[in-house]
Amino acid sequence: MSSFIALPKGVTEEAFAKAIREYRALLGEDRVRTDSASLQSYLKIMVSESEELHKPSAAMYPRTVKEIQAIVAIANKYKTPLWTVSTGKNMGYGSAAPATRGQIVLDLKTMKKIVHVDEELGYCLVEPGVTYYDLQQHFKKHKMNLWVDVPAPSAMASPVGNGLERGCGYTPYGEHFLFTCGMELVLANGDVLRTGSGGLPNSTSWQSFKYGYGPDLHGIFSQSNYGITTKLGVWLMKGPPPGGYMPFLMKFPKVEMLPDIIKTLMPLRLAQVIPNACIVVNAAWEAAGYFTYDKNGKGTNRSTFFKGKGSLPPKVFQEIMDKYKVGAWNFYAALYGSPEQVALSWKYVSGAFKAKFGDQVKIFTEKEAKDDPIFEYRRQLMMGGSTLQEFGLYNWRGGGGSMWFAPVAAARPSECDKQMRLATEVLNKYGFDYVSEFIVGWRDMHHIIDLLYDRTQPEEMDRAHKCFEELLTVFTKQGYGTYRTNTAFMKQVAKTYGPEMQNIHHTLKRALDPNNILAPGKSGIDLG
Repeated sequence: MSSFIALPKGVTEEAFAKAIREYRALLGEDRVRTDSASLQSYLKIMVSESEELHKPSAAMYPRTVKEIQAIVAIANKYKTPLWTVSTGKNMGYGSAAPATRGQIVLDLKTMKKIVHVDEELGYCLVEPGVTYYDLQQHFKKHKMNLWVDVPAPSAMASPVGNGLERGCGYTPYGEHFLFTCGMELVLANGDVLRTGSGGLPNSTSWQSFKYGYGPDLHGIFSQSNYGITTKLGVWLMKGPPPGGYMPFLMKFPKVEMLPDIIKTLMPLRLAQVIPNACIVVNAAWEAAGYFTYDKNGKGTNRSTFFKGKGSLPPKVFQEIMDKYKVGAWNFYAALYGSPEQVALSWKYVSGAFKAKFGDQVKIFTEKEAKDDPIFEYRRQLMMGGSTLQEFGLYNWRGGGGSMWFAPVAAARPSECDKQMRLATEVLNKYGFDYVSEFIVGWRDMHHIIDLLYDRTQPEEMDRAHKCFEELLTVFTKQGYGTYRTNTAFMKQVAKTYGPEMQNIHHTLKRALDPNNILAPGKSGIDLG
């Protein structure tokens, strides 16, 4: 019986023990852990597979670039794969667990330096362990009028991790990887690479000019396993003057109104009258935000209304909508600028929706929303606020299962409506609810669907896995690409983009990491 809870594929216990001894000689006992108790947090997956398939062999906590260089040298020597995480709060996409059994989790949460914040030009350079909350506190401490765009689980997540995964937020800087500029990486051979103009000695524009000279390499290190990112530049938004931020909510009573909502919204978005990555949220997602726990730890969720295991009947769904006063669709957006600009833009926005929907749309600003907790949560997100509020979505069904299915739609009314109907049909077929939001990009919709299920029930976990497979198959056949996925489906999603794309990904991997030590299986890229 092994003395380790798992071993990397193809590595003997003797070789692994030697590697661990060398890692500990480098980092010390406390920063190289192999005991079950220390590794337990890396097993808290939410995907529809057994923890055994994603069990790590160890966890390590480097603090410097030089330590990472030494770590990859040992990894190459013993062929011990390294699964890199920043804060590991990648919920719904696999959390901090490695893609394949036996990888060592290289946890960079101990690299927490905010290297530089430039208030004049609005950018920062941070290490992977820095969270959005850390940045917000830095701005507050130094009285900087800067906003950083945050994803939904904002306080706990890392700008490095979320940026490299091409995550989304809700301000005008909502496309996170687009607003990164310059990164530092340790490659598999130990070299340190700085992208863009970072390769220039004493560069003065590393975080202000993306491209440098020659082929741009920045993009190949997103959603990839070609290097270990140790620093990332992030562009920040200047906060508007007092009175220059106006969040609002519009509620619509019928599911079939979605195409008209998009049709009304997109001209305003394209003209930058509505400048932010606004969202159209369905009733289930919105209602789930109101679910809370009482003092005994018992939560309100869909089972309060429906005792069955299948998808919610329309009558029950309407009961939930009525109780929490949510729309079939709930549109959150914000206006930014001077008070005069905001007032003028509001006339265009409110006028357009009132002209189209009349008294069927209910409009809320901060004045009407008052102390509504979900409006406050969204208000914070759309100004880059790092909230510590519990995300009630995971209480919807209970049981700890969550897999984000994330197809992209062209921002056309017909495409969004088609995706909504396809997803609802497949989810309901397997007994699950359609819980979603559309994040409105520049000309696209990130259609974020949370497949929520009970991981404590083997039958339901199996059903959720089959449901996700069918969603991927159906959407791919219709020409809809998935922009991000969980560790259980990375290989399948990679295949949907065709053999040519896979060939170039693996060609790069062979060139940059021939020993396959950096996160094998990430995004379906694996030489094993």
